[in-house]
Amino acid sequence: MANALGTGTHKRKETYANQVLAIARAETNIYDDFSTDYEQDEVTGQIMVPTRNGEVKVSDYDILNGIELTQSATDYLPLPVDKDYGVNELIDGYEAEAVPDNLIAQRIESAGYSIGLKKENMAIECLMTGTESSDTTALTTADVYKKIVAEIKNMKKRSMKVSSMRVVVSADTEELLLTDEKFSNTSGTLGAELVREGVIGKIAGVPVKPNYLMDEDVEFVIYDKRFCQKYEVWKAEPSVEDIKDGKHIKSSALQGRQVGGLMVTNKLGVQIKKKVV
Repeated sequence: MANALGTGTHKRKETYANQVLAIARAETNIYDDFSTDYEQDEVTGQIMVPTRNGEVKVSDYDILNGIELTQSATDYLPLPVDKDYGVNELIDGYEAEAVPDNLIAQRIESAGYSIGLKKENMAIECLMTGTESSDTTALTTADVYKKIVAEIKNMKKRSMKVSSMRVVVSADTEELLLTDEKFSNTSGTLGAELVREGVIGKIAGVPVKPNYLMDEDVEFVIYDKRFCQKYEVWKAEPSVEDIKDGKHIKSSALQGRQVGGLMVTNKLGVQIKKKVV
């Protein structure tokens, strides 16, 4: 049965947008970790990410003299909105009002999958602006767990929080970890939320998840989600529109466009372990 669109209501477009994003999320186990802690300048539209130069100081209170006033500043980093991408998938032989539901569902599923891969690759590229380890020796079954623990320890010394850190591992590193008894034993302690997130275990209290899109030389990345920021918005929410270009006859297309940006606000909040290939 045809899913009549009429002139295309906002509700209809919003439904398509939600469906596309829901499908995309299945492909974005790194992108979804990026935070959205930003403010938007009402005049310029610039996206600004707040960053502090220190934590609030805690002092003992003196009943007679009170407590000294302290101050820490919050700086704002501009997040570049430099990602602009979209879908424009032909549906031949149907005007927009007459496109069958099954064809729309197919296009939405495909669009969601492709957008998800696009976002995940953007997130991986962004993480690569972090700090690289000087150790380029390939991991082995004997040292993989130990080396990840050591890098997590270094992250903790940089004031990174276990609760907001994640370790993402390549397929090869995942294979090595799965032979480690200490790591395997942590899988039974994972909550439902972490399992849905794609977490396969923990190391030093930090959730670990695999990713198969990273470059061949990347063995693992540890990141604090607080320092990975993103912004996204639909420039044009997905909808099925008639094609009136003078060339296509009785045809339509699923069209949608998103813009956004990603950034690492503190390079010490991302640690990258590579190997010489």
